Amino acid sequence: WTEVSPKGDKVVYQALGKLWIKDLAGGAPRRLTRQTGHDEYYPTWSRDGKSIAYTTWSDADYGSVRVVSASGGEGKVITAQPGHYLEPAFSPDGKTVVYRAVTDGYLPPAIWGRNTGLFAVPSRGGASVKINKDGLQPQFGKASDRVYFMTSDDDDKRAFKSSRLDGSDVRTHLLSEFAAEYALSPDESFVAWT
Repeated sequence: WTEVSPKGDKVVYQALGKLWIKDLAGGAPRRLTRQTGHDEYYPTWSRDGKSIAYTTWSDADYGSVRVVSASGGEGKVITAQPGHYLEPAFSPDGKTVVYRAVTDGYLPPAIWGRNTGLFAVPSRGGASVKINKDGLQPQFGKASDRVYFMTSDDDDKRAFKSSRLDGSDVRTHLLSEFAAEYALSPDESFVAWT
C-alpha cells in the first residue's frame, strides 16, 4: 500500500502494520501516526496533499476509517461504528471519503460485518451513506459527486462503473473478461488497467 503524494514529493506506505511517510528527495522515513493500539492499512492522499485517509484493524476493537494530517499526528475516526473497512478514497474537494465495508468473517468474527458494500462518509466524520452493495476499489475522477468502482457481473467479467454518491445514476464504462483492476486518471481523460 504505497501511495505517492499529488505533488510527487512524498510517499506514504504501510510496513509492519503502521503507516510511514518519507520525502522522495531523501531522508529517513518517519511514522505518520502516534498510536499503537491498532494496525493501519490502505493509506490514500487527499488531492490537495494535506490529509491522508486510511483504515485500521484491532482484534479487540475491530476497524475504522480515519483521517490524519499529512504532517502526522493522531488519526481522527470518521466512521460511526466499528467494521472491517478497506480502500478509502477522498473526493477531489476533500469533503467525502468513500470506502468499502466487507464481512471478512473467516478469521475475525463477522460482527459489524453484515452491512457490506461501498459507503460515503464526510471526511470530518458523521453518518455513512450506502452507495451500493458490490463495488470495490472506489476512486474519483474530476468531480466530487460521482464515484467510480469495479464490480464483477454474472459472466465473471470485470466492470468499471460509476454512480452518484447516493447510488443513483449507475453507468457502466468498461467491461472486460480479463481485466483485474482499473485506474481512472484524475481528469477522466484515461483509464489504465491490468
